[in-house]
Amino acid sequence: MIPALRKAFNESFTKEKYEAFLHELANVYPGQLDFRVAETPVFIDQAFKKKALDCCEKIVDIIGDPHFKDYTKNAVPPHLNVPNENDRSHFLVFDFGICVNDTGEYEPQLIEMQGFASLFAFEILIPEISKKHFPIPEYLDCYLHGYTKETYIQLMKDIIIDKEDPENVILLEIFPRKQKTRVDFFATEDYIGIKMVCLTELIKE
Repeated sequence: MIPALRKAFNESFTKEKYEAFLHELANVYPGQLDFRVAETPVFIDQAFKKKALDCCEKIVDIIGDPHFKDYTKNAVPPHLNVPNENDRSHFLVFDFGICVNDTGEYEPQLIEMQGFASLFAFEILIPEISKKHFPIPEYLDCYLHGYTKETYIQLMKDIIIDKEDPENVILLEIFPRKQKTRVDFFATEDYIGIKMVCLTELIKE
């Protein structure tokens, strides 16, 4: 996406560097990294960043419409409705494909979005280790809108824990220690101080 950065990264890349990066990343939580990690970050310029964020904002505007739940009330079969849900998801994750349009320009195209806080903690860990092994300029950052690692973690705590005692907040999943993304659950425990709990372990009172 930024030719000069891509060229510099590719020229300095070696299999040995990549393997050293993977080794350190995988050993933060030994045995828990169960998916392939790309050899390189994606270097996105300001123009493409704006396109991606504009797409996100347009979708959020639709979801934020006061009548959105009325529009979508028939999307989920009645027997799958969950009681006492909140009005809106606290998280949205957008997965974009980077495509080339008819005029030869890069543009983001939405693949999917989800309302679960997926890999939010792992995304704190991976850039820190990347910068130890690859020549990534200091002025490049993975945080948007002026956030830093510290303020990003605090925002996660504000949303997930709020004013509750972390002891009373859990990351609930079905067989969390068997999920492909379980490395993120371990990172979430460390960064925001809540525990993963399997759905089968709950005791109803």
